Amino acid sequence: MYLERIEIVGFRGINRLSLTLDDNTVLIGENAWGKSSLLDAMTLALSPSPELYHFEESDFYHPPGDENAKERSLQIVFTFCETDIGHHRSPRYQHLSPLWQKGEDRFHRIYFRQVGELTDDGSVCTWRSFLDEEGNPLAFHHVDKLAREIIRLHPVLRLRDTRFIRRLRPNMLSQHAELDNEAIAKQLDVLTRELVRNPQKLSNTDLRHGLDAMRQLLEHYFSEQSADSYVRHRRRRIESLQSKQAWRSLENINRLIAESGSRSMRMILLGLFSTLLQAKGSLILDPHARPLLLVEDPETRLHPIMLSVAWGLLNQLPLQKVTTTNSGELLSLMPVERVCRLVRQSARVATYRIGPRGMSPEDSRRIAFHIRFNRASSLFARCWLLVEGETEVWLLNEMARQCGYHFEAEGIKVIEFAQCGIRPLVKFARRMGIEWHVLVDGDDAGKKYAMTVRSLNESTQENDRDRLTALPAPDMEHYMYREGFAPVYHQVAGLPGNVPMSMRKVIDKAIHRTSKPDLAIAVATQAQEWGVESIPLLLKGMFSRVLWLARGKAD
Repeated sequence: MYLERIEIVGFRGINRLSLTLDDNTVLIGENAWGKSSLLDAMTLALSPSPELYHFEESDFYHPPGDENAKERSLQIVFTFCETDIGHHRSPRYQHLSPLWQKGEDRFHRIYFRQVGELTDDGSVCTWRSFLDEEGNPLAFHHVDKLAREIIRLHPVLRLRDTRFIRRLRPNMLSQHAELDNEAIAKQLDVLTRELVRNPQKLSNTDLRHGLDAMRQLLEHYFSEQSADSYVRHRRRRIESLQSKQAWRSLENINRLIAESGSRSMRMILLGLFSTLLQAKGSLILDPHARPLLLVEDPETRLHPIMLSVAWGLLNQLPLQKVTTTNSGELLSLMPVERVCRLVRQSARVATYRIGPRGMSPEDSRRIAFHIRFNRASSLFARCWLLVEGETEVWLLNEMARQCGYHFEAEGIKVIEFAQCGIRPLVKFARRMGIEWHVLVDGDDAGKKYAMTVRSLNESTQENDRDRLTALPAPDMEHYMYREGFAPVYHQVAGLPGNVPMSMRKVIDKAIHRTSKPDLAIAVATQAQEWGVESIPLLLKGMFSRVLWLARGKAD
């Protein structure tokens, strides 16, 4: 089974959230928008600790800056679903048989609820229950025993934020400190021998270096949890690695397992990972356990090449994974269908994602090329300003800065749309919770683009003024020429200001002598000298509108 859904009400920084998960979900969102609170909820409630977690006063939600408005109750509901119809009958789930609820889609699910209540005297009560399809509690006298069984089979492991575990579970590190290191070494040896029983055998050197890199990854993510002399003896920091050979060897292991397409090879890798993890001395996993892996900001202190290799290793593990990241490089490695944006709104933390069937194959290809591969960092933006070409990107970013609007700091990204098309970009932005505004030229192509925007607005009854700015000129060059920047075009064209030549010929000559982007930079430079009064009112109004959209989403 896997964790299909988590619903949270009143926990820490989350007033309300409902999130659907798949086997590999990547979460993005700004600071204080709920990512850490979400991971905290999963870690605390499903951690493989000897004692089930009891909520504390600090776990209850209150609006930022208003401690007196703290909620008096909280609730977390986990929905576990079988991976295939009939999988709930597997022997490993025999102790959970009373909990399964059959849905309309014929899949069986388990609904596990944890509730906290803050009393008037400051004490906290914690209850657990299992629910039916309608949300009514099932009558069991051994709820905690069943809860421990779920955690035994599907514990949550949180990579990187080990200080969190040390702070909240101080006794956790000493539970299994005395491990049989000789037995661990033997188990690693057995597993590595199994790994190379493949037609594409790895050399001993490759295997040794690859395992060394794997150990270093665990040191990187679990360095503060180490309590065992076996680990301390081998401790190395990734940043001190002198040779790239270990990372290349690990990539070879990744490639071997991926190309084999064998689940048994993936299970061997899981055994390696589990054994190395247990060598850290912090916990012991059940042999039947299939952990849910929370990977928090894996890009920390890793070079992008090493990040790619580390991410390849994690993706080989046959585990459900939830990853948070602030890295455009990491997002470029993931299909956009896996990415989920968390956005704080007044009444809830909203979740936005495309999902596996959210776009047509053609739109998916366009977005993958235009956004994922070439502009992955734009997924972090609050608002997209969609423009026709490179000229506008150079000119608008600079002129907005001159007007006091710092697009990068406000989460505004200027993106040229001509290569991708407006419709797929707008549809994608809407589904991902990103605000948008379009600037079009006044020529025939621009008018068609404007019609597309208006038709998209009709379906949602949005105001065209919020979404569309049309230039009253064939293109940006003609518009800026008419708005007082004619001397720039004459100068670049090498023509005196009083030469009897049409506007189009002057612009064409200027473009021929330089390029459209360079011409845009020259205009922006002149605007800087002349002052903000020289910037056209139409553009100033558009900047203000885009900023309003971005800040509205941020608030």
